[in-house]
Amino acid sequence: MREYVVGALISTRRLRLIEGIHRVVLADSLGMACCSLIVYHFLRKIYARRKADAQMKIIYSDIQKDHKPKWEWNFGRRTPCLEKTSRIRTILSALKKRGFGDNLLQAKCNSDYILRHIHDPKMVRHIRSCRDMPEGETVYAHIFPYRSFDPYPKTDLKRAGYYCFDVGTVINRHTYDAAKSAADTALHGARLIASKKQDKVFCLCRPPGHHADRGMYGGYCYFNNVAVATYELMKMGKVAILDLDFHHGNGTQSIFYDIPSVFFVSIHGDPRNYYPYFAGFRKEKGNGLAAGANLNIPLPPGVDDQEYAKHLDRAIRRIKKWRPHFIAVSMGFDTFLGDPAGDFALSSDFFGEIGNRLSRIGMPVIVCLEGGYSVRQLGTNAANFTEGLARLD
Repeated sequence: MREYVVGALISTRRLRLIEGIHRVVLADSLGMACCSLIVYHFLRKIYARRKADAQMKIIYSDIQKDHKPKWEWNFGRRTPCLEKTSRIRTILSALKKRGFGDNLLQAKCNSDYILRHIHDPKMVRHIRSCRDMPEGETVYAHIFPYRSFDPYPKTDLKRAGYYCFDVGTVINRHTYDAAKSAADTALHGARLIASKKQDKVFCLCRPPGHHADRGMYGGYCYFNNVAVATYELMKMGKVAILDLDFHHGNGTQSIFYDIPSVFFVSIHGDPRNYYPYFAGFRKEKGNGLAAGANLNIPLPPGVDDQEYAKHLDRAIRRIKKWRPHFIAVSMGFDTFLGDPAGDFALSSDFFGEIGNRLSRIGMPVIVCLEGGYSVRQLGTNAANFTEGLARLD
């Protein structure tokens, strides 16, 4: 009897051992299946991201680096110019580190004819004429003629005040080539979008452009790059322009203020307190057939990620309701916390979210670089934005 009991105990223990082994094996199998599933989804996301990365092109021009303004006048004080060549250099470096090196393309378009259409040809000729200035010589606006009498100036020094609306935007012998190359960059990107070769393009335009009006330049801007891109895309359908620079895009608004096929939306610092001071108010809603096609969203200082996201979502809803064929974005990074030219408080990571929200709209998007003067952080901010824009999710 004892032998049977012992045998039964041994058999029971063996059974429990076998059951335990089965449970371990089953758990391991389930664990391996779960791990495999997790790895699969992880690799799928990486593949999707790399596929998106491979689709999106980033356009730039080496010519832009030759425009090197040293000083600007700011409320009567001479200060180092914030719009410097290191802005593009630090962005390119950050993009290459993130794996976007193969996405970079040199601009190969000529925007001459579009510039003469968007801007006063005399202003274009004035800026181009400064190519003959001696190396190291600069022109600042000093005299601002009373335009009612149409006293067209005879010299470059006086013409600067005729066409420039501030005293901080300098011209030297390299300004025209750099500004035109920025416009060429925007045109190249627009043609990639229009030809359906790309559905998302980031144009590294320097100097920026959204303050440049038809017959006036200022705010570091000489030619309106996003207007060049929009003009090209207008041939194919309606265009919505979304300006996300800290400063209102007064030039862009003015150029398209009475054109019903372009919807302009701007989120910016309140112009009662910030540059350009004379445009960007809520009451500016478009003119004539374009009435209602202009939306300004001025915000107070200190706006953070959460608050900004609400206004960005509102702007995107209005754009979707308008049903454009293309979206052109004036992207400024001077909304970053601590930027010397802005007063918002956006985090670096949030720029990735901005890019992703633009990507999720589901329409062809061309982005033109505008401001962003915290050079130490600018590359990271731009790279975060680019990664967000490239993502498919």
